[in-house]
Amino acid sequence: MARHRSSSAGVFLFCVIAAAAPAHAQDLLSAYTGPNAQGYVAPLVDAFRSNLNAGLFHSARIEPNGFHVSLEFTGMATSFGNASRTFMARTDTGVNDHYVQAPTIVGDPGAVFTSGYANTTYAFPGGFDVSNWYLSAPQLRIGNWKGTEALARVILYDTGNKEIGSLGVWGGGVRHSISQYFPGIAPLDIAVAGMYQHARLNTDQGLDIVDSNLYTLALHTGMALGPIYPYAGLSIDWYRFGVHYETDGIDPIDIRYQTNEDFQLTLGASYQVGFVAAYGEYNFADQNTLAAGLSVNFPFSSRSVTQ
Repeated sequence: MARHRSSSAGVFLFCVIAAAAPAHAQDLLSAYTGPNAQGYVAPLVDAFRSNLNAGLFHSARIEPNGFHVSLEFTGMATSFGNASRTFMARTDTGVNDHYVQAPTIVGDPGAVFTSGYANTTYAFPGGFDVSNWYLSAPQLRIGNWKGTEALARVILYDTGNKEIGSLGVWGGGVRHSISQYFPGIAPLDIAVAGMYQHARLNTDQGLDIVDSNLYTLALHTGMALGPIYPYAGLSIDWYRFGVHYETDGIDPIDIRYQTNEDFQLTLGASYQVGFVAAYGEYNFADQNTLAAGLSVNFPFSSRSVTQ
């Protein structure tokens, strides 16, 4: 039976950088710093984006007014299937180019070699054999003013490597109740949301190795059924992800990855007892993500805004 590794957020980013280490030959580096870069890193970049968009809400209910604070802890998990382990890479020599099935960054560790122009050998680097990837984030929710609340989350991770540095993710956003304007739709809750999240991996020398920005707009809905609250959300996002790495002996590595107008569907349910709620959800995106968490709320209210 094949055994695959799991990766946390820090390990994911470390894997991206480790692929650019001097131990790899220059011809291997060029295989994924050129046109093949997005195909090679796509599974983990998409998982990172999907995870950042997960766990942002577990209710579409926002009271019109009244002070409310919620401290939340959310965990996300993504599993990589066979389709994520390979991509069609192009030799890109300029003469008689052809496509080869090569490992992605989560694929098999063995490099793939193919014949190129004038009997040259073209090499594609192997992956890191990652099957599961996890991320966790604490977040704080504060409201409410005219059916509006604010959300902030932060993730700090020290890789323990001075050349890699530390990872920081922070984000903030707002949600606004739409159902407060339509009391006839009770007990259905509807809200709109906007979120910005920034990730940065920088060295002790101040060099930014990883820099990413995620912009998300979403529509949230749900309905209270006693202590159980099923909810759903549809979001659209714009994502920018870059890797820049410099070391002696090789040219600087510069990978840019961006997606525009990607959609993510969220289906979940929460269960609330007193001031504590537990929730779980599944997110459908380029890389599907499972999320679950706990929320501690003050003060507790069990009413929909339209009740």
